[in-house]
Order: sequence, then structure tokens, then C-alpha cells
Amino acid sequence: MAKEYTDEQIRRVINQVEEQQEINNQNIYEGVRINDQQYTFQDTAFFAERLTIPIPITFVDMPAELAKIKYPSGDRPQIIKTDETGSVNITLSLIPNQINDEHIPEVKDGIKTIFKRLNPAYLFLDEGVETIDGKPVGYFEFKSPALDRPLFNLMFVLEIEHNVMMGNFSCPYDDHAAWRPIARQIMNSVRVFPAPAHNPVSGGKSSEPVKH
Repeated sequence: MAKEYTDEQIRRVINQVEEQQEINNQNIYEGVRINDQQYTFQDTAFFAERLTIPIPITFVDMPAELAKIKYPSGDRPQIIKTDETGSVNITLSLIPNQINDEHIPEVKDGIKTIFKRLNPAYLFLDEGVETIDGKPVGYFEFKSPALDRPLFNLMFVLEIEHNVMMGNFSCPYDDHAAWRPIARQIMNSVRVFPAPAHNPVSGGKSSEPVKH
């Protein structure tokens, strides 16, 4: 016999659906609220102002001591922006290469294959290639084990001056329903700009808010 739901159970489900819909409809440039925390985003420039990406204004460079714990490999991301708890992170790295835009699907697949081989415990959720501001951006989402609790990750790659720019958004997996649509908006708001003749792209850690 099918289980009958009480009015209270039905209302609880409806409230959850409505709450998720409100989260999905938030716009990062208008401010978002997640877990009772308000976040204001600002386009920030990296890699000699070749790339801009929206970063919460309260995010800071992760302290070196914490970065060594969370990213124990010596080849840790060049840029790590984090919230006050160190649990929600946006990382960026510029990897020297010789690629063009048409290589992005292959690069995305190659990185995913490496991740699967290095850690079979990764659970892959979604992937694809989207055209963002005229450039192909490859991405995949996955759940990964961590020191304390599993993480949700949105990894994305694109080409900058024939180099691979690899970005990643991560947060506790318990919070991924709230952060996932925000992470997608962050990725979809990435912009790449031509390099000035006097200022070639580099992998420096400096970042500057974009003046509008």
C-alpha cells in the first residue's frame, strides 16, 4: 500500500522546493544569501588583467599555513581565495601550454581522466563545454573526500594566450545545493581580455577589483 503523506509532510516538501527555487534565482551581482550569510561579489582581475572573475568581497588569500594543509601537493593552485572559515574556496592556476580554444574539450576530458585515475573515490556529477563570452569553457562537477567532510567541486578550464587556465570552486558537500547555482554563475561570468603589448600574461598572485 502506498504511503500516505500528511499535510505537514507535503508542506515541508513544498517549502524545500520553494527555498531551492529562491536560491537558484539569486543573482551574484545583486548579492546572494547562503546559510544566513550575505555575499557581495565583485569582478576581480588576475593574470596581468587578462581574466576577470566575480569573487565575494569578503574572500581573502588563503594563509600559507592553511593552504599547505588543504592543498598538500607542492603544485597547489597559484591563487586561492577563501571565506572566513576556509571551507568555501575559489582557486585559479595558469598552466603553460600550447593550446587553442578548439582543444578545450580534449583538455577537460584529459584532466577528468587524470582525476579519476588518481582518486577512484571521486564521484562525478555533471560535465560539459559551454561558450561563455565567445570562448569555450570545459567543466565538470564532482564530489571528493576531504580531511573532515566531503567537498563539492566545480572545475573549469579555458584558454588564455595559448595557456590553460584551470579554475575550481569548492565547498562542503552538505552545502552544495545552495552553492552549486552560485558556482555556475561564477563560471559563467568569467571574462578573458586581450593582452596589452607591454604587459604579457603571467601567473602572479596579485588581484585587483575591476573598475567599472
